[in-house]
Amino acid sequence: MKKQKKTIWNQLTELAEQQKQQSILSLFDDTERAKKYSFQFEDFYIDFSKQNLSDDAFEVLLSLAEVSEIKDKIQQLFDGGIVNKTECRSALHHLLRQPIDETSDCEISNHHLELLKEIEQSKVKIETIVKQLHDRQWLGSTGKSITDVIAIGVGGSDLGPYMVTDALSEFTHPKAKDINVHFVSNMDGTQLDRLIQSLNPETTLVIISSKSFTTSDTLYNAETARNWMTAGAQNKADIFARHFIGISTNASKMTEWGIAQENQIPMWEWVGGRYSFWSAIGLPIAIKIGFEAFKDLLAGAHAIDIHFSTTELKENIPFLTGLIAVWNATFLNINAHSVLPYDGRLKLLPNYLTQLEMESNGKRVDNQGNQIDYKTCPILWGDVGTNAQHAFYQLL
Repeated sequence: MKKQKKTIWNQLTELAEQQKQQSILSLFDDTERAKKYSFQFEDFYIDFSKQNLSDDAFEVLLSLAEVSEIKDKIQQLFDGGIVNKTECRSALHHLLRQPIDETSDCEISNHHLELLKEIEQSKVKIETIVKQLHDRQWLGSTGKSITDVIAIGVGGSDLGPYMVTDALSEFTHPKAKDINVHFVSNMDGTQLDRLIQSLNPETTLVIISSKSFTTSDTLYNAETARNWMTAGAQNKADIFARHFIGISTNASKMTEWGIAQENQIPMWEWVGGRYSFWSAIGLPIAIKIGFEAFKDLLAGAHAIDIHFSTTELKENIPFLTGLIAVWNATFLNINAHSVLPYDGRLKLLPNYLTQLEMESNGKRVDNQGNQIDYKTCPILWGDVGTNAQHAFYQLL
């Protein structure tokens, strides 16, 4: 298998050198190219035809995937195999998106079924909080309704929910139109300080999201919010009970910080931060668009999970996206990948994808811990398309 893989690798290296000498335009001598390299899943459409990829290279790339046993590795991912070998962990974030009512006890392991039940409990808690806020039943310590929510997090606990909440703002739930959701991640102090100057602590709810509940950036901002909330207060316990929610794997740290037990929502070690907005970390999203719409968001991602886990590789959109990324970065030595959304609602997508891809890829060792001598990931960056073309497009 190793010898076969090396042969295929050498073929791809040679094909890449040939491809570098050709223009993408010449590939369209094949009048069927656009149709051949375009794929659709439900309302999702992707066109790979403008990638500098020949038919020969595409076929050899599929052979590389076959000898790399990609199908088995996809199955291993969904079965809960150890895919994070440095930490000996599974990556089970797909369970966050899997409806428990569609799962037969005989179709899933007991361990996964128990996890689904735990996830369902956290969803019930999210739904309850959202309903109370929307119905003005969640009152602050002075009896006033909540008008502002501050979501404090960093990395995956901020980039994901911030991006989705902003992108879907036009779908704000009717009962949430008077509830403003704000995101704070920087620990320089100015971001949060400027925000709280315009807010009333009596009508503000703070969500503290931290997988470990030890992240210094997050706790620094949380401490600032706590001091602001409790300044001059005589009954601090009531303020903690009515104005703070914690989301973490570390219940004891949340309790130690002051989060009331009933306001603690769990997450799990197997949820990577960059995938976490599908979990309770997505609470700000649910507050903004409503719990039913949040469930629709999960259902859409679950549909892609099914597509990814069941579709043949040559028509599998997530797989093909990754395969072509390997061709570009590893074989064509393209060092940068720009994400340029022309829909302003997706302006935060490049920020989110930067962490998602570069924290997942770009490793310097293989699964056996051996140093590698080829590139595994480009630098990913981007901006809103119209701004981008005035800033860094190059005319050739």
